[in-house]
Amino acid sequence: MIQRIVRSLAIVPLAVLLLAASLTAADRPKSKSPASAARAKPALPKPSAEAIRATAKAFVEAFNRGDAGALSAMFTAAASVADDEGQILRGQTAIRDEYARLFKTYPGAKISVAVKSVEFPTPEMAIEDGISQVSAEHAGPPVISRYTACHVLTGGRWLMASVREAKVAVASNHSRVESLAWLVGTWKTERDGTTRESKIRWFANKSFLEREYKVSDDGIVVSSGKQIIGWDPNAGKIRSWSFDASGGYGTGVWTATPEGWQIETTGVLADGTPTSSRDLLIRVPGEDNVLGWRSVARTMGEASLPDTPEVVFDRIVTH
Repeated sequence: MIQRIVRSLAIVPLAVLLLAASLTAADRPKSKSPASAARAKPALPKPSAEAIRATAKAFVEAFNRGDAGALSAMFTAAASVADDEGQILRGQTAIRDEYARLFKTYPGAKISVAVKSVEFPTPEMAIEDGISQVSAEHAGPPVISRYTACHVLTGGRWLMASVREAKVAVASNHSRVESLAWLVGTWKTERDGTTRESKIRWFANKSFLEREYKVSDDGIVVSSGKQIIGWDPNAGKIRSWSFDASGGYGTGVWTATPEGWQIETTGVLADGTPTSSRDLLIRVPGEDNVLGWRSVARTMGEASLPDTPEVVFDRIVTH
């Protein structure tokens, strides 16, 4: 059969061959030049650093509302996230589950991001370098990290394909005062028309607690001030520094007791009169929303003052 086909090709009419030979160059199909072929290829959008910064902003917003699903959707299907401790997350599901675990353990966790640079090795790839800070009320000091994120343009969207981060050492004495973390919040007590209220929060990388307090009689503030509580490295103990709105000030040394804390205080009134007392902060076992306070061994100048009755505060807000 093949031989028969070959013989048939050998006796193609001469006229047909002559006709094929008579075709001019203008009659033949023209091939596209490389330049025209390049012009015909759809152009990629020009890389924009603002587009990468916009993804960082969207990431912060999703994190701060605790949306693990939205965060994982900002990664490619095969993305990886690694830290300097060797933990590696691979794929959107693992990334989503890790964020969900974090938000469950530390509800209200917040992140801030500072994008330091954006580079484009290719029109479809971006390298973002920056610094992030994650904080949570019931965790230790803020976690600061340097990160590098590799973005790829996928379906018209910039998605993260790889993130590498390394923690930055944060100076903090939080571990020294962590035993007072239960005090954070707003505390209040009312009795015989007198209201006492204290608002306590962390500050300075959670090395210190700040307590703002006021005493009101029938709605009128009669006393207020601020107290700072932190670790005193010279004394090797927790110390408080108090400042009264009237101009007085004082300091106290804290010692843990089975019932809570004993605070040996000394101070000066606005007129220069010295004061001292032993204040007792009483914690009810197993109860984080009630505390007791009383003051004994009180002096003002040369005079001794009577002990105060115990005042019970209830937590009305947890920060």
